[in-house]
Amino acid sequence: MDFESQKTIILIASILLLAFVMPTYSFAYNCDRTYTFYVEYGYRRFSYKLYISVPPSLYDYYRARAHSLYGGSYFSKFVTPDPVKSIAKSIQSVTCKVSYSDEQFANAVLKLVHQVSYEKSEAKYPVEAIVDNSGDCDVLSYLAASIMKAGGLDVVLLYYNEKSQSHMNVGVYLPYTPVYGTWWMTPKGYEYNGRKYWVAECTSRSDWKVGDQPGKFAGAKASIISLENCEESSPAHVSSSLDGPLTPSSISINLSPGPSIVEERARALTISGSISPRYEGERVVIYVSQEQTSLNTFETVYTDNLGNYFLTWNFTLPGTYYIRTSWSGASNYSGSDSETLIVFVRLSQPLVAFEEPDYELGADPDYVSAWASFATLHFLMHTDLEEFLKINLLGKGVFLSGEFIVLRSEQRVIKPVSEQTIKIGIPRNEQTINDQLGLVLRHNGGNNYSISVRGLDDYSLSLITKGLHRNNTAFMNASTGTRENTWYKVVARLCEDEITAGLYDRNGFLLESVAIRDDATSISELGILMTHDRDTLIALKNLKVETLDQPTQPVGGNHIPVYDLEWRRGG
Repeated sequence: MDFESQKTIILIASILLLAFVMPTYSFAYNCDRTYTFYVEYGYRRFSYKLYISVPPSLYDYYRARAHSLYGGSYFSKFVTPDPVKSIAKSIQSVTCKVSYSDEQFANAVLKLVHQVSYEKSEAKYPVEAIVDNSGDCDVLSYLAASIMKAGGLDVVLLYYNEKSQSHMNVGVYLPYTPVYGTWWMTPKGYEYNGRKYWVAECTSRSDWKVGDQPGKFAGAKASIISLENCEESSPAHVSSSLDGPLTPSSISINLSPGPSIVEERARALTISGSISPRYEGERVVIYVSQEQTSLNTFETVYTDNLGNYFLTWNFTLPGTYYIRTSWSGASNYSGSDSETLIVFVRLSQPLVAFEEPDYELGADPDYVSAWASFATLHFLMHTDLEEFLKINLLGKGVFLSGEFIVLRSEQRVIKPVSEQTIKIGIPRNEQTINDQLGLVLRHNGGNNYSISVRGLDDYSLSLITKGLHRNNTAFMNASTGTRENTWYKVVARLCEDEITAGLYDRNGFLLESVAIRDDATSISELGILMTHDRDTLIALKNLKVETLDQPTQPVGGNHIPVYDLEWRRGG
């Protein structure tokens, strides 16, 4: 072909969605904490226990937010009253009944914060401080100020920037001199906008009360930081109770194709589920992020009279999306998170067409006008194969299990009609795209194993099948004999002396299998293939990956042992 006569290059792309229901890389459990505080009733003091529960998604949400500081005016962004409102409400349910209720509420908050370990740290949001159970003076001050402000107190941050060291605590407005301060200390306060804000020290070196000031800062000048513009809302909340430990709740999540979009670069998914107990009108947060441990984008829906929720989400850009839903709980129920859905959205490989002035391209769909155009097309179709997920493991072998379903859209996606569309004249059997999903288990030598998830086209699949002839690859087509909208289970095992894989229906009946034992030492790779077309989604759930020398996890477990991203559970 004369490349100087090229007139048009048309890139034809369609969005393919490969959906996986996979575990989040952290424990699914909430972080639970227990604190004590006391309230003065005249000459008597009564102690109370406060139970707090934080869902992992709320921690991930704040951990993903910006933590940069560019001066004192940025301190206020770390004061977040909304997610800790339930803590303030629980404490106030007791302090509202006593004399000097605002002061006693502030002292109860200080008592709680003093139980968080003092450690030098970077800036943290209050939710992070509760989960990490640590922070320095500024982190503890953010936590105390957030709870106090959530309880309706007028508070500020007090920042001391001395030459030798800097320090922070909270200023609490009271219309009187504190009456419950330490008896040998003179209450200390600072005037600001015609009001006096009394010092509230948040570190745990002493049982500080409102008005008490550490001796090293006596007479120090404090910069007063207003909190009028601090965060007004949060996607979810911490749950708390004074009546005993919170009762666990649960929230489910499902994925199904949404209504088709009359647009080439958009597809919809319906995200649904239910909460238990089944309360009506409860707020459910749906987080969607393109990073594994951050939840930056969220939508809010409310449950119906059966405790169900629904949301249709349109995906218009390629990428990997992590979807999780969360409920903050109600009454004496703790909040809870669903498992995580990982949705892979990608463009298929581009197809290139050339048109010559004296030739009608595509007149014969089984003919290619020149080998040069075919070579160019072939190259472009195979230069961007994607590996969506890869897990490296050390052990005596690897085990994988999971369930999958092939979901078809309600209608086929209708592409816009364009007068510039040119029919591509290539052999039908070469019009391949990444319409096959491969789960690949590989032995890399010694105790090194890996499991990956890849998008495969016919060419890359042929590389796998060629391995069959070299006797180093085992292969199973999990699409054989399966039907749409039906769940199936895949189980696979790869080690030095055994290669096995099985495909089962929902009743546990074996449909397809691979079993190699005698000569397994010559095989280093096991491939499991699932195919789909442009109008279907492949969803996996309860995917479990582990090394064979680890304790066996129950089927349907929601944890992958990636230790540097573990969720820390409180006590």
